[in-house]
Amino acid sequence: MDKAESKYQHTAARMDQAFLELLSKKDFAYITVKEVCEAAGVHRSTFYLHYDSIDALIDSAASDMVQDIISTIDPDG
Repeated sequence: MDKAESKYQHTAARMDQAFLELLSKKDFAYITVKEVCEAAGVHRSTFYLHYDSIDALIDSAASDMVQDIISTIDPDG
């Protein structure tokens, strides 16, 4: 993985984390792209480089959570 890919993934991870933090405070239906961007410290255009919509971010965050659970249950697989 080169530096650009690493930065891209780091930014996506920050937005996923920001979303999860917001989710702990309010229902996902009321979380906006603007709030995620502010919490993650990214511009709205950066959000749309990574995701087509807030629903795509939700899918990504859910997938990451499932991967974390799987790696906890089976660290080798």
